Amino acid sequence: MRDLLTQRGQRTPTVKRYDFRRPDKFSKDQLRTLQIIHESFARGMATHLSGYMRTMVEGEVLSVSQTSYDEFIRSLPNPTLIAVLSFPPLEGSGLIEIPPDVSFVIIDRLLGGPGTVPPRLRELTEIEQTVMRRVLNRAVSAFGEAWENLVPMEPRLERLEVNPQFVQLVPPQDMVIVVVVRVHWRGMEGRINICIPHAALEPVAPRLTAHYLFGSAHTPEAGRHVEELKRRVVAMSVPVTVTLGHARVTVGELLELAPGDVVRLETRVGDDLPVRIGDKTKFWGRPGRVGSRLAVEITEVVDPKGEDTDE
Repeated sequence: MRDLLTQRGQRTPTVKRYDFRRPDKFSKDQLRTLQIIHESFARGMATHLSGYMRTMVEGEVLSVSQTSYDEFIRSLPNPTLIAVLSFPPLEGSGLIEIPPDVSFVIIDRLLGGPGTVPPRLRELTEIEQTVMRRVLNRAVSAFGEAWENLVPMEPRLERLEVNPQFVQLVPPQDMVIVVVVRVHWRGMEGRINICIPHAALEPVAPRLTAHYLFGSAHTPEAGRHVEELKRRVVAMSVPVTVTLGHARVTVGELLELAPGDVVRLETRVGDDLPVRIGDKTKFWGRPGRVGSRLAVEITEVVDPKGEDTDE
C-alpha cells in the first residue's frame, strides 16, 4: 500500500518524535518573547554590574530553552551560588545561579582587587555571600523592570544556597524555562542561569507574545515609568573635576620635594581649564571663588565631536 501511494504521487505523513516525559509547555513564539524580556534583564543587570565593578560589563542572552527541573539541577556545579526568588503576585519561585568563577571575580573587584579567580574554587564564606547579596538585590530589581511591561511584579530575594541539591522548587519532572545569560568584561566572561518553573508562568502564558509585549509598552502606566526613570536620572550624581595643570618631574626631584617647594605647571594664570564630567572634557572654565568656596566659571561648551577622554 505504501508503494502504491508513493507511485500515485502522494506524500507519506511526516512523523515527529514526542517525549511524553518532557512535554513542551511553551511555543516558539512564547520562547522568543521570553528571550526579548530577558535581553532587557541582561542589559539592566550589566549596567548595575558596571557600576559595582567600575568596569564596562556587557550582557546578552545565549539561549532560552525548556527542560525538566531535575535535568537542570543536575547540570549545575557544586558548589555554586543560587539565589531563590519569589515573584509576587505570581505564585511559585525561581532562581538565579551564578557560577563560582563569576562570583569570585565580582567579589574580588568589589573588595579592591583586579578581579581574579582563585586557583581552587570553594564555597563562599558568609562575608562573601553578604557581598553577593547586594549584587543580587540589584539583579532582582533589573528582573522586575524587564517584566513590568508584561506583568507588574515585585520579585524578592528569599535566600541564598550553595548546594543545588538543597534547592527543590518543583517536583523533578516538572518543566522549567532556563535562560542562559553571558556576561563579559575586559577579556573575561561567564554565564548566569535563570530558572523559572512553568507553573509560575502558567497564569501569564497567554500574554507571552510579542504583540502583547510591545503593545503594552505605550500604555499610560508605561508613561509613568518613563517619568520615574527621568526623575531618577535627574537625581543621579556624577563626578565633576577641574584639572589645574600638569608638570613633569623626575623621580629624584619628586623624592627631594619639601614643604615650601614650588612645582611649576604648564598652565598659565589666565588659561582656561578643562572641566571633566566623568572621564570626558565637557566644558572649559576659569578657577575662582564664590564666598569661601572654590569654584569654576564655565567659559565654553565643548563640541561633542571634540570631547577628550581619559584612557
